Amino acid sequence: MNKIKTSKILIPVDFSKTSLNAIKYAAFMAKYTKGELVLVHVQSKTDLLDIILPAVKLKDISVITDFLFDKLEKIAADIRKRYGIEVTPFVTTGHITAEIINMAEETKSTMVVMGTHGKDSDNGFFLGSNAYRVLTKSDIPVMTVQTAADKLGFQNILVPIDTSDHSRQKVDSAIFMADKFVAHLHVIGILHEGSKGEENYEYKMEVIMGQIKKLADKKKVICTTEIQFADNRAKKTLAYAKKVKADLIISMTDQNAEFSSIVLGNYIHQLTNESKIPVLCIPPELNPDMLSDAIGGLEY
Repeated sequence: MNKIKTSKILIPVDFSKTSLNAIKYAAFMAKYTKGELVLVHVQSKTDLLDIILPAVKLKDISVITDFLFDKLEKIAADIRKRYGIEVTPFVTTGHITAEIINMAEETKSTMVVMGTHGKDSDNGFFLGSNAYRVLTKSDIPVMTVQTAADKLGFQNILVPIDTSDHSRQKVDSAIFMADKFVAHLHVIGILHEGSKGEENYEYKMEVIMGQIKKLADKKKVICTTEIQFADNRAKKTLAYAKKVKADLIISMTDQNAEFSSIVLGNYIHQLTNESKIPVLCIPPELNPDMLSDAIGGLEY
C-alpha cells in the first residue's frame, strides 16, 4: 500500500498568495516530521516567448531565470531561518504540469503541496485545473491548499469512504497522519442516495467502518465513524467537513479505476476546487494484484 512520507516535500511556487500558503503548510509538516523542502518555480515557455521576452527586449532568458532564482532563494532563506529545515530552490522552464512531475521524480520528493485558486480563480499560473492535472498524474501524494490556516497542524482529519477497494486504500495514510499529528480521525461512509444497489451496501459499509475503527484503536487514534446517503458526494463531504471542523480531507486520485458507483475524477475535481481546507490526495496502489478485498489486509 502507498504510505504517506513527508521526508521531502516539493512545493510549486508562482509567488502568489496561495502558493505561499502552501509553503507554510509544507514547512510546518517538514519541521514536525524532520523533513525537507524543495521549492520549484516553473517558467512557462509560451509566456517567455510570447509575453515576457518581447516586453523586456531580451533574447537571453538567463537574466529572467537568475532574477526568479534570487527571488525564490530569498523565500528559501526565510524558511530555513524560521523553521530550521533544509530547503532547496529550483527554477525550470517548460510545461507546468510536466515540469512539476519531473522535478518531483528528479528530487525524489515524497509529497507535493501546492496552492490552487480553485473555483474562484480567473488568472495566475496555478489555476484549479493545473493543480488538478498534477494530482491526477502524480505517483506521490498531492496536497492542495487554497487558504491560509488559522492554526497550522491537523486536529480533525476527515476521510470519505465508498464501498470500493480503491477508496479504502487511503485508510493507511489517514491513520498514519492522525497518529503523527495526534488528530481525531473522522470517517464518513457515503452511499449514493436513491440507488437501490448502493443502499444494499449499507451492511457492507458498516463492516468496513468497524474494521477501520479497530485499526485506528490499534494505533490509539481517536476515530469516529458515520454512514450517510447523498446524491452529490463532494458536497456531502464538504458539509460534513464543516460539521466536524475538519482541517484536512484525505481522498484518492485514481482516474482510470472503475468504482462501484462514482466517477472519481469528477468527485476529486469538485472537492479540490471547492474545499477551503487542504485536500490530501493519495494515488492508488499501482499493482492490482496487491489490492486487498478487506481493510484487514492493511499492514501497520
